[in-house]
Amino acid sequence: MAKLDWYFHRLRAMGLGEILLRGRKWVREWFDSCGSPASAELSSATRDFPRLPDREAAQDDFKKELRRDVGEILAGRWRAFGRLPIQVDDPPRWHCDYLADVDLPTSEVAFRLNHRHLPRGADIKLVWELSRWQQLTRLALAAYFLNDARASAKCVEWLDDWVRENPPYRGWNWTSALESGMRLIQFVWIDALLSKCAGSEIEHALKRLRNALLVPHVRYTWRHRSFGSSANNHLLGELSGLLAVLARWPGLAVHCTSFDELQGFWEKETLDQFAPDGGNREQALNYHLFAWEFCLIAWSSILSIDSVTSARVEERLVKAAEFFVSVDRGFEQWGYGDSDDATVLPLWSDAGGAVLEWRRWMANSQSAPALGMWWNGFRRPGQIPRVIVPIEETLRGVHQREDDWCMLSNTGIAVKKSGDWFMRFDLSPLGYGPMAAHGHLDALHLSIWWQGKAVVIDPGTGAYYGDPEIRDWLASRAAHNGPCLGEHDPATRHGLFLWSGPHSVPAWRQTERNRLRAEWFLPAGTVHRGIEELENHSGWRVIDDFLPHGPGVRGEFKVRWQFAPGTDLRRIQDRRFRIERSGMVIHVEMSKDWDTVVAEGVEDAVEEEDMADRHPRAGQVSPSFRTVRNAPALLLAASAGHKPCVFSTTFLASAAP
Repeated sequence: MAKLDWYFHRLRAMGLGEILLRGRKWVREWFDSCGSPASAELSSATRDFPRLPDREAAQDDFKKELRRDVGEILAGRWRAFGRLPIQVDDPPRWHCDYLADVDLPTSEVAFRLNHRHLPRGADIKLVWELSRWQQLTRLALAAYFLNDARASAKCVEWLDDWVRENPPYRGWNWTSALESGMRLIQFVWIDALLSKCAGSEIEHALKRLRNALLVPHVRYTWRHRSFGSSANNHLLGELSGLLAVLARWPGLAVHCTSFDELQGFWEKETLDQFAPDGGNREQALNYHLFAWEFCLIAWSSILSIDSVTSARVEERLVKAAEFFVSVDRGFEQWGYGDSDDATVLPLWSDAGGAVLEWRRWMANSQSAPALGMWWNGFRRPGQIPRVIVPIEETLRGVHQREDDWCMLSNTGIAVKKSGDWFMRFDLSPLGYGPMAAHGHLDALHLSIWWQGKAVVIDPGTGAYYGDPEIRDWLASRAAHNGPCLGEHDPATRHGLFLWSGPHSVPAWRQTERNRLRAEWFLPAGTVHRGIEELENHSGWRVIDDFLPHGPGVRGEFKVRWQFAPGTDLRRIQDRRFRIERSGMVIHVEMSKDWDTVVAEGVEDAVEEEDMADRHPRAGQVSPSFRTVRNAPALLLAASAGHKPCVFSTTFLASAAP
């Protein structure tokens, strides 16, 4: 029954056009399962893309990090998504989830495999991560910048092994066109870097790899590209991979389509997926950066052949960079929405700080030299050299006076920097398209930072397939701190990437005394949240309320203030708490009208009856993909609508003892 329910709601999310395309997809899968494309004889690149920076342009710090990474990679100490330590074999087991220690070798036709349901807690994202070849591109960077022959030899050896273990259209690594598009991008850079390394042996190996890899990947990426309600960032990645490979080997267009047609598709998707204020409509912050990096690669591919992009697309991408700088201020990074920690090309200095490095580069192109080597020198046709995105100038128009909120109205995010505080308020729709695949039920959620440290956080993502229970919890309304109406959820989740439909969008207005007030109109009633700053940047007061529609609806609601892992939460009085982490001390006070105030993750635990309806994963958060930590929280409950009440929570800064 659950499966039938999923199919019913999945079909509802499709239009007639998408249903017809699904039929075409099945026909192509049947045809391609009968045989794989033969390899083709390819010469070296006929165009100089990407243009490599001078070796002398690399700073000593970058070379030091690169040298360290080579040692770690060759020793098998990899980091999935730049954060998760895994121990990898030599050569890697390309079908293994090393985090779950589950190896799933297979030569089955990929179209018959179900990558969404792997055994023993394995997650396909960890299998795919190995074959995104970031570590191999890192070795190629070392071969170029450090003249490291050992790195170039190992890069070629592992690519040869990948070809043997992953014949075209067979196995887990051929179950997603995004993954083949990612590999195209990596191979374009690997080929460019290793081609500059002396030695006929390397050139012979590259020729062999071009012949084996390029045609199957180009054909698969084009024929099995994402479409309709499944497009999301996937289609941007697939189109970007094809544009990059045709910018280097234009003859490969016979296996997909023309460069001009690809550019047209890419421009349309860029405008569809990024809103006019620059926000990504998927409502998942790390996927904003992920999709934007794909667009930067596609954009540079277009410029490299002396073509032009539309002014509208260029303006949208500049806005998207401005959005990211505004919403992710480089503090402890807690994003929002449903995403992993993926990046595309490993051109940064340090994997663990890649997101911060991108943010610095967007804000000031000279402050991230490793990225600047690649992206600071592009030309627009007929114009003087300029940084593709000179955000340091255009940001002046984004940020208003410190007393005002910066409203990014199309995406539905409000941010405010005031003194040592940074606030991010969610006023957004559920997500992108009819599935809203990566959205969370986080409308009216408030994230708070003080002195650069996270105070109140978004709970994170957890896992995609390996642990569906934690992912469902972290996406739920109850895990976020916007007022939760219990059984009156504004949307229902029917699968890991499938919501019942979009919910209404909150309305907002900034009132006198620097107050921001939001109202969310739902079938059960109207939810209110007001945010006001106290004098002298001393703190913030959040006022919540719920007005039921009709006498048959109860006015009960809850608010969950979730703190970061490592926070020490202590009760001072009945309605007053003290939180401390890394020298940060904040006092939290609740008004007397709240019916109950429950502290989770505190030694003097509440009575069992107070926790009877507690979700089994409550108190768990996800600082990064596939990482789950316990963290304390305050759970507030109220009954509104029958008498005048003030349901407030006040956050007060305090000096450390």
